Amino acid sequence: MDHSAPSAHLRAKLPLLLMAAIAALPPLAVDMYLPAIPQIAADLGTNINTVQNSLSVFLLGFGLGMLVFGPLADRHGRRPLALFGLCGFALTSLLLTLSSDGTIFLLVRLLQGILGSAATIVIPAMIRDCYGKDTAKGMSAVTMIMLIAPLLAPLLGSLVLLFARWEGIFAVLTLYPVILLGVAWKLLPETKAPDQPGSTTSLLGAYRTILGNSQIYPDLLCYMLSSVAFFTYLTSVSFVYITWFGVSETAFGILFAFSAGALILANFINVRIVSRYGPRRLMHAGLALGAVFAFFLLLLTHFALGLWPTVACFVCIVGCLGISAVNADALVLIEFPRQASSAAAVTGTLRFGFGALAGPILAWTYDGTPSPVVRLLFIALTGACLAQILRHFLNKPKQA
Repeated sequence: MDHSAPSAHLRAKLPLLLMAAIAALPPLAVDMYLPAIPQIAADLGTNINTVQNSLSVFLLGFGLGMLVFGPLADRHGRRPLALFGLCGFALTSLLLTLSSDGTIFLLVRLLQGILGSAATIVIPAMIRDCYGKDTAKGMSAVTMIMLIAPLLAPLLGSLVLLFARWEGIFAVLTLYPVILLGVAWKLLPETKAPDQPGSTTSLLGAYRTILGNSQIYPDLLCYMLSSVAFFTYLTSVSFVYITWFGVSETAFGILFAFSAGALILANFINVRIVSRYGPRRLMHAGLALGAVFAFFLLLLTHFALGLWPTVACFVCIVGCLGISAVNADALVLIEFPRQASSAAAVTGTLRFGFGALAGPILAWTYDGTPSPVVRLLFIALTGACLAQILRHFLNKPKQA
């Protein structure tokens, strides 16, 4: 019996809404405090770049944590890691409310990323366990629900700031995983078969299996560059909208919601058409269109054409990245049914690890204008397209 085959029975029991809520932890941790960054910097007596880099620190911790927790989930099951990660995220969110200076804030954000990754690393693996070759469809369904979080997070953060200081945002981020923990304890099933082959593979053995498959390297390169593009947007969007164009914190939350709405629409479209066109073709389409809109944004910034054309280009770029990312995830997971959590750890680490580079690169190239942001977006998306062109030529002789 093939225990790596998808289970229709488990698929029917899979609580997609709960899984989406757990998967929403990273975007909530990243997006909800964006409107409060200037206030946090002032209260902690540090500069705004330090607080902006707390995003990169969180992403770095998240990537490192996934490398450890991915193989553990393949060996010991998905459910225990999810419960542990929810506890860890709640505790570190509480500690963040007590931060007294910038260094402590950065260290706790690193720990929050590490512990929180245990909860979210199991979600792609559980979908792979239950959906098999239809993983892209399952991932899009969960992502579409999960994206309500980034849609509402900056606006929710802005609303909290109307009634409390920035600590109130992290108090909300403490309560949220506590509620999820209670629900997950009752409803979250274990999807990994207890005698699944390969489940006792060591941590290093799991990664040797995955990274020993050279066919996925161009896809991983594409994934890394797409992540740089996405987190370039996340890291800099508050600067572009609030500092450069002078919009209010509340207006920023609304403008940011447009981009989250584009991600939801992208995943809705993907759910409807991925079975017809396949995840690779849709990934290619997303990358190509994203590079085109990044080029338009380059022109708009050069000619200083204003806020709304910039918002329109950002929205289109984020939607295109949404389509490419979910299909890139699925393509890698499909290749490794017995090491699904470890494969998710590889892609997740590359996503958050390379995404963490966006902050330092932008700080290094900072000139007080959006130009470095736009250039990095264009370079990353163009590079991702070139990675897929490279894959095409590398595989061409084998298809002959």
